Amino acid sequence: MIKSKKDIPEKPGVYLFKSKKKILYIGKAKNLSKRVGQYFQEKSNLIIENLLERARDIEYIVTDDEKDALHLEYNLIHTYLPPFNIKLKDDKSFPCIEITTAHDYPGVYFNRQVKRENFYIGPITHSGRTRGLIDIVSRLFKIRACSDSVFKRGRLCLYFYIDRCSGPCAGRIDAAAYGEDAAAAVEFLKGNKSGILKKLKQRMKLKAGQLEFEAAQQIKEDIELIEQFTLDSYISSVRRNDYDVAAVYHEDRDDCFIILFSVLQGRVKRREFFNFSAFSTRPEDILKDFLISFYRRENIPPQVLVPFFPADKEYIEDLFSQLVKKKVTIKIPQRGDKKRMFDLTIKNLNLYVSRNRFSVVGGKVKEALKLKNFPEKIEGFDISHFAERERVGAAVVFLQGKPDRKGYRSYIIKAAAPGDTAALQEVLRRRFKKKENFPDLLLIDGGRAQLSAARQVKQELGITADVVSIAKGEERIYLEHGGSVVFPRGSAQRFLFQEIRDEVHRRAVTHHKKRRQKLN
Repeated sequence: MIKSKKDIPEKPGVYLFKSKKKILYIGKAKNLSKRVGQYFQEKSNLIIENLLERARDIEYIVTDDEKDALHLEYNLIHTYLPPFNIKLKDDKSFPCIEITTAHDYPGVYFNRQVKRENFYIGPITHSGRTRGLIDIVSRLFKIRACSDSVFKRGRLCLYFYIDRCSGPCAGRIDAAAYGEDAAAAVEFLKGNKSGILKKLKQRMKLKAGQLEFEAAQQIKEDIELIEQFTLDSYISSVRRNDYDVAAVYHEDRDDCFIILFSVLQGRVKRREFFNFSAFSTRPEDILKDFLISFYRRENIPPQVLVPFFPADKEYIEDLFSQLVKKKVTIKIPQRGDKKRMFDLTIKNLNLYVSRNRFSVVGGKVKEALKLKNFPEKIEGFDISHFAERERVGAAVVFLQGKPDRKGYRSYIIKAAAPGDTAALQEVLRRRFKKKENFPDLLLIDGGRAQLSAARQVKQELGITADVVSIAKGEERIYLEHGGSVVFPRGSAQRFLFQEIRDEVHRRAVTHHKKRRQKLN
């Protein structure tokens, strides 16, 4: 284990923790002596303890100023890839449609990993829809879907015989013609679909006129799928901007999360999650370390949108601008498309954290709301009606922050007196009449009146769950024994309760609309 060094100067520069064989960590400092000394004063940081245990020496490089130190830090990190600097591990991303445009004979694939040389559309949150679109691309444009190893065999496969591939592997189409088909597929996925729709409608009429009704029906289904495919199937903007959006969530040094969306030509091309450990608890330092570690020369966008400015913001902007030889800015979005994109980024980050780190989020909820139970199982309830007609109720279940749709229920209000509170009590009595399988928390859509009604049923039936209600507007949570809590905007806790409330409200309203349609 290394001991503190006394000969480090009080000057700006870069310091390197080294083992016998490799560099373990690289950092930048305004004052090298003070910054390095802080590592030996940290008593409760397991990451630093591990670093000091493995390190055998500390080297340093003095620079003229902080700006030069940051430049040097960036270059050294990307040269040596030290294991104690932020180690980025991306989570399983939403699927994309990939066309391998870098290949002489491009194929179309379902993929979660993005390679910059190919064309992608996505992320598309519904994997079934993604596969359906791939199917129609192969059907319309006869683009291969086989792997390169299968393609190199040079033998026709089933896809050729069912008219899903033009057979480039066996020379049934020349490279130029195949390239035109692949380019047309790319244009279609970009949203330029009017041309292909016109051709398909003409072909459908022709087939129908020839009494080939089965073929005409297939073309009709293709047209319907194409018409459903709009630019809303992934995030897009009419402004053809290139920028990245990053959002940060951190509880402690061992539990840092960052989500990053990359927007190219106004459309989202990539979404990635990163989970890592960090030395600092300051979010500004965590964001700065991420930016320095993540961005290499070839993937720095013109603009990076962030929730707050990283440490050394001006230096980072200057460094990135020099690397790509054009201006790079780091901004906090305030309005317009970029603000909406940023809000979506925050929403996705909170969704990921609430569902994948529920022990952290649930613990915060339990503490803030003074619950008796850890809220592993939460049930949400709502009532829907139109002027007291066709009143219905709905219940949804969330387990560890994730919807458990097997437990969803819908109710037709039968005997309750007029008013939401009486209807809510009827739903709760019917839901828990067997007095078993109680959840940990009941979330009621409404204010104090709805909460009071739910408490009466809880006492009546001996329900062991905690009870709270959520009021729209400022998203205030009313507590069972008085008082209320408003979770911070952008927090995973606030998002969890909003998601449950919105889900049960959607189910109740949908059920109510179906009832009214039946009567009409």
